[in-house]
Parts: sequence; C-alpha cells; structure tokens
Amino acid sequence: MDLQLSWDLFIIVFFAIVTAYSFIIGRKETLKIIIATYVATITADGIGNLFNHFVTQTSFFSKLVNFLGFTGGAEQFSSILKVLIFIAIIVLLAIYGDYEVDDPVESNAFVNLVTLTALSLLSGGLILSTIIVFANGGSLISGTAEVGESFRLVYDQSRFVRGLLDWHDAWFALPGLAFVLISIFQRNKSE
Repeated sequence: MDLQLSWDLFIIVFFAIVTAYSFIIGRKETLKIIIATYVATITADGIGNLFNHFVTQTSFFSKLVNFLGFTGGAEQFSSILKVLIFIAIIVLLAIYGDYEVDDPVESNAFVNLVTLTALSLLSGGLILSTIIVFANGGSLISGTAEVGESFRLVYDQSRFVRGLLDWHDAWFALPGLAFVLISIFQRNKSE
C-alpha cells in the first residue's frame, strides 16, 4: 500500500482525532472547547492584527524576521503568531477556564450520540478552518480570507483545504448556532 502524505490526509486525521477526543471527554467538555475556540479565535486574531499593525512596521522587527529566516516576512510571522496564540488559549481555557456547561437531562442514548457526533465534527471544523484562515494570512475580524500567493499551492492541492477556507464563515457560524439550539432545547425540556 502506497500512502501519499497530503493535506487531505492531514485534515481527515485531524477530524478523526478531534472526533475521538470529543467522544472521550463527552458533550459537556466538547461544548467548553467550542466556547474556548470562539474566545481564542477573537483574541488571537485581535492580537495578531495589532502585532501586524504596530510591531511589524519597525526596522528592528524586519531585521529579526530576516535573522530568523522567515521567507514570508512579517506576514508569515504574524500568521504563525496567530496560530500559536489560538492553540495556547484553547488549551488554557479548556484546562483552567472558569465556566461551566450544564449536562442535559436527556436520557436517550441515540440522541446523545448524534448530538455528540455533530458537535465533535463542528468543533473540528471550527478549529481547523480558523487555523487555515490564520495560516493563509487572513483575519476573521477584518474579514480577509482570500487565498494568498504563499498558500496557493496548498489550496490548489487539497479539496478539503478549499472547503474549509471557502466556507470558513459557515464553519465559524455553525457551532455557535448548534450551541444556541441545544441551549434552547435543553431549557425548554427542563421546564
């Protein structure tokens, strides 16, 4: 069997890991990760945009980027910074976040399985599409997610990267919409 490494394979493996992890931690913790992902997205995007606006304009930073060997310049460094901040905040909030998500009173195992599966896929899509937007040099705050020249090869090689980048607004909105619907359904059921 000849296994070819590709971006599509990476995305499939990532979705499989997130889905498996979500089944391990359960619905309550998966919802916490979705909330943490939203907070991390806005925070990392904002910090990265501020960094790009103020710090990357200095001559010291230009010299530092050249010394470190970033061929993509300040934009590449800013993209990497956004991804690192994004991941760090998700991890910190998932471990130390001081917020709770209530467990549902639902006892139907099939409904629980379907809900957890949907939430885990939406969580994976949210995380991965955000990373791809940031790696591409885009910003969810300013609404720039066009394919950059440095990212064009990856975009052209992978239909999954195209789907995550072209539909990043849907991947960003759907977990939040699911969270709202679950909250409304849970509240109505408990009354």
